[in-house]
Amino acid sequence: MLKNFSLLVITVVSIFSMKSIYFDNDIKKSSPKEITYSTETKKIIEKSIDIDNEVEPIIKIDNNKSDIIEKKSDINDIELLFKEATNLTNEEHYKEALNKYNHIIKRLKDSSSIKKLKRFVGASFLKAYIYKTYLKDNESAIKVYDTIIDKFKDSSSIELLKLYAKAEKFKASLLDRDEAIYIYDEIVDKFKDSSDIELLKLYINAQNAKATLSTNDNDTIEIYDDIIDRLKDTKDKQLLKEVVDIEFSKAYLINNSEESIEIYDDIIEKLSPYGEFKDRVTDALFAKSYIISKDDKEASMEILDKIIDKYRDSNNRASSQNFEYAVINNIELALVTNSDDREYRELANESLLNIPDTKPQLEMLQILRDAQEVNQDEAMKRWKSKYKNYKFENWSFDTLNEWNSQMEDSEERARIKKYIDEFSKHSS
Repeated sequence: MLKNFSLLVITVVSIFSMKSIYFDNDIKKSSPKEITYSTETKKIIEKSIDIDNEVEPIIKIDNNKSDIIEKKSDINDIELLFKEATNLTNEEHYKEALNKYNHIIKRLKDSSSIKKLKRFVGASFLKAYIYKTYLKDNESAIKVYDTIIDKFKDSSSIELLKLYAKAEKFKASLLDRDEAIYIYDEIVDKFKDSSDIELLKLYINAQNAKATLSTNDNDTIEIYDDIIDRLKDTKDKQLLKEVVDIEFSKAYLINNSEESIEIYDDIIEKLSPYGEFKDRVTDALFAKSYIISKDDKEASMEILDKIIDKYRDSNNRASSQNFEYAVINNIELALVTNSDDREYRELANESLLNIPDTKPQLEMLQILRDAQEVNQDEAMKRWKSKYKNYKFENWSFDTLNEWNSQMEDSEERARIKKYIDEFSKHSS
């Protein structure tokens, strides 16, 4: 098929991975031994535990004015100390920073305030960062994470349990594969039966981390199935999105046409009632059309028509890659099935001409259509001059080559083969 399904797969897998493999984007997608903190780690950690504008769920401040002033002064003092420490967290001054973080940790470790405990965790994370980055002492960094884990693992506060999971995640990044999987198994067991959305997200993220570390596709699929089964009845849109992402990854991984189609049909059924998931529905439709196109091109066109219909009345349909791909693919499929492509060309001319790829692709397909009847050497020469630097990206010539190979007229077959080969030279 002209617009290759590979881009869709890459897009699906990339979003899923970046969102869930290690809970955050501050860790590389790689084996745990290779995971490193980015240069922005301090900012990421600070943001993740920012206490500004948060309600205070634990501490009840007395109405006594002096008490309020005292507590506000205490918070300001901690914030100033934290700012000084983060400014010193660099190769030249990390020892000074470490002293300040130790001071913050000592002052806040026994607090009953979630705000202050978040700052305690933030200071601890950055202390571990110093151990790992500047002192090359992973063992001490792990001990810091263990302090947080032991302190919050049995907490009744969702906020503190999220910090526990984050500490487990950072600890796992310093361990080998089997040890990291053991840690993620602990998180899975801890939260798999929860009814709280935030805690179920921790369960999902830990499962996805295990899947990423898996070296066996069957084990990965088993993990995906556990998540899908656990959330099969969810009506929560956040969790629905998570489980659909996992279904996409499973469908790609199993590489089984019949079973993959069943998964895409399930995604379509689950998401169709919700308008905000239109793009994900069309992702599933597109994936299904790609599989079906190998054996039934007319049926594939019908599925692509459904995608086109979903965006037909949209004011921004040109911004949808699925709409663009559906239109262009149906122009190609109309060519190889000897069908009328006028409707699709009109849509392309109306909505897609501002997209850089549209004109060279449309003109290529027109040359191939006309070449069934007459020589197109002059048109081919103009195309090559006009688009000499153009590269077809995410484009497969398999469908065109298959169509060409089945032509009965040897002269027509040779003529069109020559043009397809010329266009193929522009593949990226």
